[in-house]
Amino acid sequence: MKKYIIVFSLSLLTLSVSAQKKKKKQGPPPAVKPIPEPPKVIEQAGTSESMSAGMISMPMRAVDQVRIKKTDGQDLNLEKLEELVNIDLSQVSALSLSSSISGKKLSSEILQKIMDEGSQMESLEISNLDIGTFPEIKAIHPKLKKIALNKNELSALPASISNLTALEEFDCDNPLTDLPASFSQLKNLKQLGLNGNLFSTFPEQIFSLNKLSFLYLSGKYKGEIKLTDLPDLFEQLPELKEIGVEHAGLSTLPTSIATLKKLEKANFSFNQFTSFPAALYDNPKLVYVPFTNNPLQWEPFLASVKKIKWSGLFFLNDTGLTRKQYEQVQQILNKTDVYYDEMND
Repeated sequence: MKKYIIVFSLSLLTLSVSAQKKKKKQGPPPAVKPIPEPPKVIEQAGTSESMSAGMISMPMRAVDQVRIKKTDGQDLNLEKLEELVNIDLSQVSALSLSSSISGKKLSSEILQKIMDEGSQMESLEISNLDIGTFPEIKAIHPKLKKIALNKNELSALPASISNLTALEEFDCDNPLTDLPASFSQLKNLKQLGLNGNLFSTFPEQIFSLNKLSFLYLSGKYKGEIKLTDLPDLFEQLPELKEIGVEHAGLSTLPTSIATLKKLEKANFSFNQFTSFPAALYDNPKLVYVPFTNNPLQWEPFLASVKKIKWSGLFFLNDTGLTRKQYEQVQQILNKTDVYYDEMND
């Protein structure tokens, strides 16, 4: 079975894999014509200097991006966050805010206006904006099903988040240290992504969300490892189809993960496993298992591989094994495609 070179990464509700087949003999590369240098661009348009110099003038791209979809289907784009002050948000169904400048501040007044007036919102996305603290949610939002908060430097969420009773998807890439107890009341939540977190313990509020089908947690990239184990309560999440815990310090998995009969994808890359965990030996629908960047020890890992009963895709690059050892794993798992790097010979 062919092997591949792969670089793998997984991001708030997606997994991405790029693989390369073993190198084959190739002829010389085709000649490439040089690309002509593009005309110079001056960002401030309409100046006599730029016109006389024969240069192309273009308008400056807006730093802020505000995209609005109204309940009547109309789309509206704004170039400044501050313009939201004059917008009637009671007729907005989807709102997306972002900035091309890292650390750009979004005022607490605008945030509070969004949560106070956006009673018809179904989707809210805020990216690359420093929002300090998330505003109080003073009333129930019966239609808001999706929230994505990315790169906002949030360390906490308000207890009033329980008023988001319709929420089905919550994606938060922020250095949260915990979840409020009221998070357990989000009973309609189906997809939960908590990236870049600073959890020292796994938030047990999650186990009250028995409709979850997608659960992904990732510690802060190259940050201090805080999460080292998981509670043995996963039988309370029977609908899970995908689970991932990356950039943590896990070396074992709780036995209750073996009860997840609908589990199709399990990603435990960037942890501290020395062998493959017993809780994932025999999940009947498991077909996609990234297990890269774990410090595998050959003898214990080999013994654990012999107990695997699922078939599908198994990713093992950057685990310190030799090519010969990878090939031995492939021979044992003859119904599984084993992907690995070929750097270690």
